[in-house]
Amino acid sequence: MDDQTRHRWVAMHILPHEGEARGWLRRHIHRLAPADLDDLIQEAYARLWNVELRGIANGRSYFFTVIRNLLTEQARRARIVPMERMSEIDALRIPSEEPGPHRRVSALQELERLERAVEQLPKQSQYAFRLQKFCGLSQQEIARKMSISEKTVEKHLATALFRVTQALKEEMADAPASRLGVGKYDSARNKD
Repeated sequence: MDDQTRHRWVAMHILPHEGEARGWLRRHIHRLAPADLDDLIQEAYARLWNVELRGIANGRSYFFTVIRNLLTEQARRARIVPMERMSEIDALRIPSEEPGPHRRVSALQELERLERAVEQLPKQSQYAFRLQKFCGLSQQEIARKMSISEKTVEKHLATALFRVTQALKEEMADAPASRLGVGKYDSARNKD
């Protein structure tokens, strides 16, 4: 694997998980200084650079495993290791990629918001949007299916994307008040 391909692989499969890995370490290895955390992440990247990346099926899990192994190696090399550090390392579990109940509910709510926004679109824009986003059709395929020009499909998709984005933004702006059980009318009335 050449360097450019290796860079792309790391950027796609490892880099997106660095923030999560840092948070994971901060939550579980309480006595780790910020500089030590940076050194640990840097060493994990160095280790990743020297392995055959094509054999890695799950970059996220591999990255977390490398970090955990580095912590274990550091503890073995140290002459004096606080007992707390050993128990912290032993307690480290690689976070599961399986969505928990909270993530599932959140994803379903997001899907419902998207569906409501799509239902508000003009019929042609809605149909083009569904064909592209939900069925994976290209603009050319949509044009054939709808018996319209590709330029018209492009306009329908632009309209749909703009309106869906706006609807989701508006719903998110209204969300904090509705989560508190205060509607728009109630919050405006309470300002008096």
